[in-house]
Amino acid sequence: MNTFTDGVRDDTSLIIGVAGPSGSGKTVSALLLALGLAGDEPIAFIDTEGGRARHYFPTPFDTRPQSELLREFLFRVKYMDMRPPFSPKAIWLAINEAVDKVGARVVVIDSASDEWEGVGGLHDMHTAEMVRLAKKPYESFADWEMHKFNFPAWAVPKSEHKTHLMKNLRQVRAHVIFCFRAREVTKPVEIEDHNGRKKMTVQNIGWQPICEQNMLYDMTISFMVTPDAKGVPLMQNGEFYGKLNAPYAQFFQPGKQVSMETGRRLRAWARGENTNPVAQPAQTKPAADAGAEQTSQASAPNNSVLLAYHQALASEIDRESLMATHAREKVKLTEQYLVDIGKQILSAHNDRLKGHADADATNTYVTGLIEG
Repeated sequence: MNTFTDGVRDDTSLIIGVAGPSGSGKTVSALLLALGLAGDEPIAFIDTEGGRARHYFPTPFDTRPQSELLREFLFRVKYMDMRPPFSPKAIWLAINEAVDKVGARVVVIDSASDEWEGVGGLHDMHTAEMVRLAKKPYESFADWEMHKFNFPAWAVPKSEHKTHLMKNLRQVRAHVIFCFRAREVTKPVEIEDHNGRKKMTVQNIGWQPICEQNMLYDMTISFMVTPDAKGVPLMQNGEFYGKLNAPYAQFFQPGKQVSMETGRRLRAWARGENTNPVAQPAQTKPAADAGAEQTSQASAPNNSVLLAYHQALASEIDRESLMATHAREKVKLTEQYLVDIGKQILSAHNDRLKGHADADATNTYVTGLIEG
């Protein structure tokens, strides 16, 4: 029975789209967000790309906790190696199974682009509908028939997308993260050369996600990541490229990689909790300041000390230099909690030099430690 209660935010589900080309960090960004959003609850991962996501999972015999696995960007999830068809109905049934049977608090789908261009996706459904309308094999179509049946044939797949995926998605009681592939799009434009003569050229108009054209509008949050700034939401003309409206934009800082802390803060916001990072223990303040209001900026100077320590270690390329820099910089870690985090940062850079993680992975992991 439907009843009225006070309108409060206490268990809001977030639908997030992460788009990017190969090598942009979209899968890792999605998994880091999922870790933060899930807390201690299960994460389900739906893989449409022939098991490629297994690169991000530990071996069956690896018993290390998630905090240790994160140094190598490995994640513990409930996993589905999804096979075609990737129709809207099939995608929704996989999401529903993750929520109802696995009990997942967060569901990641990689890649949701297969609902558009994969086997049995909307493009294949469109082709099948053209064949049905024309009553002849697709290979036998004449040009005029392609034009005649192209537009009306989209009615069925578009309706399936809205009915079986998007309408159900609006009712889901879990956070859902869609990963979309992206491609660079160009268009022909007419320009004038220095002699005033007009000619045609090709202009790059940026990255475009591969999905049904209206799908991103139904996301709570969406953003683009690119290979030249892995895991960093793309900005154009000072604005985020995607859908990062208030109040969500506060959790994505310009030029900063998406991290587990981003997910944690989104989880707190969705649950109606405090979204500021937990302040680290501070030195005792003089009595005159004891009643002063505490803000999230109180820990910023300490964060800058940790960041400077991390950046100093990041510049070293061998263990001897690393330890020398550590010995020089550790004296600036004047409080016990700074020393404790410093030990984790040093260990992460040791792993980097051993080849267990690359510089980008180490930087993202350490940034999460500092922010968290």
